[in-house]
Amino acid sequence: MRIVIVGAGNLGSVIAKSLLSSGLSSDAIALVTRDFSKNDLVHQNTGVRPGELPSLTNDDVIVLTVKPQDASALGAGLRGSLPPKAVVLSMMAGVSIATLTEQLAHSNVARAMPNLGARVRESATTYYVPPSFSFEQEKLVEQVVRSCGQAWKVEREELIDVATAVAGSGPAYVCWLGEQIEAVARECGIPGGNAHALVLQTLKGAVAYLEIDGATFAELRERVTSPNGTTAAALEVLRRAEADTTVRRAIRAAFERAVELGSDSKRGGSDSRSA
Repeated sequence: MRIVIVGAGNLGSVIAKSLLSSGLSSDAIALVTRDFSKNDLVHQNTGVRPGELPSLTNDDVIVLTVKPQDASALGAGLRGSLPPKAVVLSMMAGVSIATLTEQLAHSNVARAMPNLGARVRESATTYYVPPSFSFEQEKLVEQVVRSCGQAWKVEREELIDVATAVAGSGPAYVCWLGEQIEAVARECGIPGGNAHALVLQTLKGAVAYLEIDGATFAELRERVTSPNGTTAAALEVLRRAEADTTVRRAIRAAFERAVELGSDSKRGGSDSRSA
């Protein structure tokens, strides 16, 4: 078995590095690019030297990590070169299996959505495998996604778009909240470096506690909210501002955009070259 990663950008490089860290040898990984000017840097960062698309076999897993806007051009480039039993694993946001099957003229297509945590092998990845996949083919997909961190299989493909909005974009929501907390810390006199470290450790401690205790987010929130206390005062401001509604609308907007990206890719998208 060989993992052929099409796209040597940020995501493709992260996947290659994760696979190496999981125990796969560099000989079992191919990293495909069209921008050879960065080969030395990518090789230095990942341990895999990028190159052109190799001759593919039925035992290969082809992982697609280019931008969703490039799906149409990618499909045209790969069409006719995929062996019938080879597994294609798409990590392109919003691009449906039906669209890829048509563009690639290939039926063995699965989807996955890793997130930022993949950089440190702590990804929250969802993946979907069509019922037509054999047990062995599904295990190949699982091997790739679990090399990046934790992974959850979903039973319906459309849930990948939901996961894109929740987990794919999720780190940005957490960082935005961290920005606001840090800004107040600075405004009230805590030095910049200390303010950042204080907020970072607060987030880290909350996550660590949740993992050990098993409490839900709501349960932990209630535990640290004393009646008429400081936390209650902050949460009351958020309640009056209907912050919960705004945040949910924002995440739904991300979901809707994920669906739109799929439509854009089916129409042809942009002519940019991210691979």
